[in-house]
Amino acid sequence: MTDDGVTIEFLSKERLSDEKAFTDKLEFVLEKVKDNSVLVLEEGWTPEEKRKLIENSVEKADEDFPGVEFMGFDGGDSRIEKAKSILYKRVLNEQYRQGLTIVGNSRVMEKIKEEPDTVSFLAKMEE
Repeated sequence: MTDDGVTIEFLSKERLSDEKAFTDKLEFVLEKVKDNSVLVLEEGWTPEEKRKLIENSVEKADEDFPGVEFMGFDGGDSRIEKAKSILYKRVLNEQYRQGLTIVGNSRVMEKIKEEPDTVSFLAKMEE
């Protein structure tokens, strides 16, 4: 967070794929969030990945870092999206990550609304 507001970073799938293992990606995200950035990730995270995010943020919590708040949506369940998912798995041996995930320091983010295809949050400024 700067003196004037909250830093919001938009990270592409390609930028996140630079982190080879999920643990590297998780560490990258947590370091950014600890610096009070709000990250908008161009991918949905699995329930297992979200669980690991929570576990790791709790382990790193202290008086300066209270933990994370996250929300997002996975996108549609259309036949095309299901076909893409199968293609990625069988041909590329990768998980197809459609959706959006927003992660931020819980001191900065306040969840307002989260639905299957809509997310709203308030970025709070410290006084």
